[in-house]
Amino acid sequence: MKQNMDIITDVRGFNGFYTNILGLLDKHILDSGYSLTEARVLFEIGKTEHCTANQLASLLEIDRSYLSRIIAKFEKQKLITRHTRNTDSRVSEIRLTEEGEHEFHELNNRSNHQIEQLLSNLKEEEREKVCSAMNIVKKYLTIATTNLTIRPFRE
Repeated sequence: MKQNMDIITDVRGFNGFYTNILGLLDKHILDSGYSLTEARVLFEIGKTEHCTANQLASLLEIDRSYLSRIIAKFEKQKLITRHTRNTDSRVSEIRLTEEGEHEFHELNNRSNHQIEQLLSNLKEEEREKVCSAMNIVKKYLTIATTNLTIRPFRE
């Protein structure tokens, strides 16, 4: 049976390995000009109906002032618009503009292509084993983190 330190070393080793493969520490993710956090924010806005800054901050567990700067940047780049809700004037819904939709789809396609390339040299059975192993990891880490709060990123 593995010792606790061996397990920790294995998990950290896998995290570093996977982070490196996907280039998550690169300044700009997927050669897009966006940081990983910016890409995640854009992606979540694109897939969330009636999106608000509070929803994004909670979902992505990022500092609200950092998120506010990202939203302001996206608004300046004309990737998003904000509209005050009719039911509550204190809440603004965030929506992608046509340009934002284009960027969202471009990032999504690049991400899909990256994973497709990553798995391309594996046989179908091997790809299925990778997916199965990832689902097992997700299942047990979800259980392990049910009552765990990880400190959000602060710039």
